[in-house]
This record gives sequence, C-alpha cells and structure tokens, in this order.
Amino acid sequence: MTKKENSKFKNYIDYETPIIKFLNPEQTKLAEEHLTIIKALRANKYMTAKEIHELYIDEETNKHTYTIKTIYRYLEKLEEAELVKISGHRLTEGKRLSEKLYTRTADIFLKAKKEEVYPEVAEKRKEHLKKLYTVLENIDNKPLINYNVFEKLMLKMFDLEQEYNRDIVAKIPKSKILTDLYINIDIDSVNYINDLASSLLVLIKDPELIKKLQETYQE
Repeated sequence: MTKKENSKFKNYIDYETPIIKFLNPEQTKLAEEHLTIIKALRANKYMTAKEIHELYIDEETNKHTYTIKTIYRYLEKLEEAELVKISGHRLTEGKRLSEKLYTRTADIFLKAKKEEVYPEVAEKRKEHLKKLYTVLENIDNKPLINYNVFEKLMLKMFDLEQEYNRDIVAKIPKSKILTDLYINIDIDSVNYINDLASSLLVLIKDPELIKKLQETYQE
C-alpha cells in the first residue's frame, strides 16, 4: 500500500492504475455520459465522493446541481462498468472516519468506434461525405469522378486512421518515453496528438490510397 501525504490528510493507495484500457461500446457510452467525473479523475487521479460532488456546482446559484446520493449512484454505475474503482482511503486530520478514494481503471481510455456506440454515426458520416464531395467539386474547378469511388476511398481512410490510433495506444505501455509523455498531458491533448498522428500515418504508410484519392480529380 502506498501512502501519499498532504499537510491535512494522508491517502493510502492499494491499487496501481494501468496505463491503457480498451473500452467496449457500452463502457464508451457510459464514460461519455459521465465525462465530468472521468476527466476529473484523469486530472486528479484520486478523489473522494465529496470532491467529485464539488464538480457539480451551478456558478450562478453556487449550489450543487446533484445531491451526494446521485454522485454515489453515478460512481456505483461506473464501478460496475469497470471504469472507476475504489483505490484506497483517506485519513483527514481531525476526523475519525476515513473516506474512500476513487480512481479510473486506467490512465488512458481508448474508446470504441463511434459507429459501434452510436449506429446513427455511420449514416451521418455518409451524409457528411456527400457534402464534402460537393465542396471539393466546387472549390477549384476540378470535378471529382464517381461519388461511390470517392466514398469507398474515404471510408477506407477512416478505417485506417482508427487502426493506427489503436496501434499507437497499444504501444504506449511498452515505451517508457511514451508512457511518461502521455501520463503528463490532459486527455484532450492525448486525443488530438493521436488523431493527428493517425492521419499522418495514413499519408506516410498508405501512399497507394492517397494516390487513388488524388486520381479522383479529373485532369
């Protein structure tokens, strides 16, 4: 058990958080529903239920938007889904009873594909591709060829980006340099870096796909 001290309290930790956890669609959806808690535990690592309760305060009224009972219910749901767990307890100066400490079950969560979580995403993506096709047709006077060809290539590119993203995340625990880097940046930065790296890897590793996309323009 690790003891982490503060001038007013001591945390006793008996759980070592893994670096990576791959989430299934149900876990992904629940994590997004309780993103406030998930993000806070990423930033603060160990928190009590009361500290989590303080995240839900209305700025205008300065009152909690949820009761502490609701927070415990949220934490219970997150525990059942193996997204959060009790990692130890806190002893506070002047208090006889200890408080449970909650933490994430991994420093980095890799979410399931959006279309696996929300089936409607696949249809919306196709709608966006049609609009993108129209934009590309009209910005430089080079009409694209058959839309079906364009759509097929773009969907292939999306699949490759997701594949490379998962490869990047899987390699993080195997590299001390990557582990140290990712542990010390916020989750929005993690997602931004991974998305950008995945897009670049498509350009670098799949030149044939890029060539086919270029050929969709008529000379």
